[in-house]
Amino acid sequence: MGGKRFAAAMALACVASGAAAEAVRIAALRAPASREVAMARSLAIGRIGGRDGAQLGLALERALSGAGIGGQPWFDVLAGRRGEDRADMILDGVAETDVDEGRIKLKRQRCIEGTDDKCAKRGEVELDCTSRTINVVGDLRVVDGEAGRVAWSERKQRSDQTSWCPGDSRPAGVEQVVARLLGSMADEVAGELAPRDSNDNVRFREGRRGMDKATGERFKVAIRLTQRDLPAACAEFAAMPDHPSTLFNRALCAEARGDHAGAEKGFADLAQTDRDGDVRDSLARVRGTMMVRELIAARR
Repeated sequence: MGGKRFAAAMALACVASGAAAEAVRIAALRAPASREVAMARSLAIGRIGGRDGAQLGLALERALSGAGIGGQPWFDVLAGRRGEDRADMILDGVAETDVDEGRIKLKRQRCIEGTDDKCAKRGEVELDCTSRTINVVGDLRVVDGEAGRVAWSERKQRSDQTSWCPGDSRPAGVEQVVARLLGSMADEVAGELAPRDSNDNVRFREGRRGMDKATGERFKVAIRLTQRDLPAACAEFAAMPDHPSTLFNRALCAEARGDHAGAEKGFADLAQTDRDGDVRDSLARVRGTMMVRELIAARR
């Protein structure tokens, strides 16, 4: 991605604006699973062996070609032998599909007196039915195109189970289901290898337990103020005594104004004594954004 396009993408990714009640919309950057892979500028889709390897390879090409920040692809995706010769990294592996279909006894509501057109009574009957399970497994890796070192490796699996009886609508065909499962797998891989942006509505903490009455009333006013005047609300949180809720809200305010270092410190300090999920999630979100910003700077 060019420098100007990266700058535009980052400008979009760092905006935070008011959102739902008592929340702020945070534009975050999601870190990739492998920094080494994400540093590559080009990624080739190599040979994906196995029964459905070629189809998975095409799905990976599509998914990775659209994976990135601000609508801009992160990788220059290459294919074929020439692509492998030129690429910084090569994604290859194997994909296998197993289809298991058999008979099964199931109960269904059917007409037991009269005909389907003029049924006098319906009831539950046991029928000879069909059960089908489709398992798709992909063993994938990304290899350094020059050194041959494995930089990322994962085993992905998708399954689809269905059953039908005489009189039921038949489910989608095997090929259609396999294509959907492979597409889902490819999307997951692309989401792991390329950084991506996201917009999250992050709620301010509203708990006041442990606050004195005066501070609690002031805190309630500040919470309502977040939707009308965020800077003023953040100034109020900063002026209040330390409390898990005010500490969390201060860190969230720092993140909203783009002070990721301040937000990271605030959430990290709070995480030493507060194990709640909102602290862990916020700390991971801020650290992910900081990591991707470093990646963008390094790639320039």
